[in-house]
Amino acid sequence: MPGNVAEILGVWAAVFCTLAIFSFLYRDNPFYKLAEHIFVGVSTGYFLVLAIAQTIEPNFLEPVYRAFKGQDAGGFWRLGAGILGVLFLLRLNKRTAWLSTWPLALMVGFFAALRMTGMAQSDLIGQINGTIIPIYQKGFTFFSWEEPSVFNRFVLIGGVICVLIYFFFSLEQRGIIKTSSNLGIYFLMITFGSSYGYTVMARVSLLIGRVQDLCDFSARKFGYASIICAAVIFGLLFITDILKRTHPPQRT
Repeated sequence: MPGNVAEILGVWAAVFCTLAIFSFLYRDNPFYKLAEHIFVGVSTGYFLVLAIAQTIEPNFLEPVYRAFKGQDAGGFWRLGAGILGVLFLLRLNKRTAWLSTWPLALMVGFFAALRMTGMAQSDLIGQINGTIIPIYQKGFTFFSWEEPSVFNRFVLIGGVICVLIYFFFSLEQRGIIKTSSNLGIYFLMITFGSSYGYTVMARVSLLIGRVQDLCDFSARKFGYASIICAAVIFGLLFITDILKRTHPPQRT
């Protein structure tokens, strides 16, 4: 049936691209380059269509069209945004590339101003509010892994103070200041290590998902896609290496 044929073709394409990317673990090869180019090309096309459908059409084309029909006079202001967008494209020409710095400067300036207030509220003020907490409240236990406890809040407040002391360079670090600064280093290393471990764990979970898919797609109903693609890709790479060793290219 057509639906089954389309599904099987999609499975074969997914298996081939996955194994082609994995083949880079052996060495750089044409299969990896082909999968890389397919990924970049498909991603670029997808996001281009997404930008046209969700940004350019509703935020520029439709308001300008309504403005020319006399339904929304404010839509003419969108022409300014369109002109700035065209100026971005002038960067492709060396003679007119300097014109693209104007919309770039406006975009960076506006974005920085908008993000500054948002980041201050979400990160700076949020961090301060999260740190100004009582160490002890009624009903608190001394230690708990999940529930608020005296020990957890003491570590939180003490860690923030020690890290701030580590970055306080205007005072000579000796005595209790040096000890607190050293503790701040440990808090920083634990934080960076846990963040890195979380990132690696997320990537490993993606790897497990792809390996599970390869195992599922090696079934008969998918035409043994994983087995055949693996045999073809790695078999060709192995044969190519043997030919290169037995018949090395002659230097001229």
